Amino acid sequence: MTLFTKLFSEIFQERELLYILAKRDISIRYKQTYLGIIWAIIRPVLTMLVFLFAFKNVAKIGDISGYPLQLVIFSGVIIWNLFANTFQAVSNSILANNNLISKVYFPRLIIAFSSIAVSIFDFIIGLIVYMLLSLALMHTISIYILLLPLALVLTLFFSIGLGLIFCSFSVKYRDLLQMIPLIVQYGFFISPIVYTAKSLQISAWFNLYSLFNPLVGIVEYARILLIPGYHLQSFDFIYLSITSSITVFGVGIYIFTKKESSFVDYL
Repeated sequence: MTLFTKLFSEIFQERELLYILAKRDISIRYKQTYLGIIWAIIRPVLTMLVFLFAFKNVAKIGDISGYPLQLVIFSGVIIWNLFANTFQAVSNSILANNNLISKVYFPRLIIAFSSIAVSIFDFIIGLIVYMLLSLALMHTISIYILLLPLALVLTLFFSIGLGLIFCSFSVKYRDLLQMIPLIVQYGFFISPIVYTAKSLQISAWFNLYSLFNPLVGIVEYARILLIPGYHLQSFDFIYLSITSSITVFGVGIYIFTKKESSFVDYL
């Protein structure tokens, strides 16, 4: 039995605990807030409006490569929010649940996996808002949206894997926690969130860029599925991003399983 098979078999056996922790996290996220889940709508919409104002009134950009600026920005923002929220949640999951770690044994990956429930919930709300926005702009919703779960899984692979790497080492080296906000802050601008990668494809370094930043291919793949008629010069970089995402996920789980036995010593 391989390491991965054993791990996911244990998690499946403890799926009830996974469900309870996930439900708890979603409940806590919006508990005692007046607007509740409406915040899942407000955040991506405000981000889109800020960049929409900057592009249309400052940079005087009305569309990007013939596609509505609103759809280009919003499609990027909901994927980015999924990555950023998942990465931060997984990175902090062990430290945030140290009371559970020290009391009873169960597969520690359950804590990390349950922490992504809020991110997925917010993504679904954001996707609904995107579809309403698309209809409001008189754009049809592509049938390819049915393949969007693949983009969702790839984003989760990358964000969970990266989060597990940081989580594994930050339990002992707390300085790593200071890097997480920086990655989220600057990563937004080095990923094609409020712009497209189409103009970058002619660059010699583009494939390397896609390899080390899987979000490049994932975001553009999501746009192909979400925006009717959206096309790119080449799809090769998307395959590089897929490879990187799966690799980071595998490395993250491997490192986490090697380090989890020492978590209690530093909590």
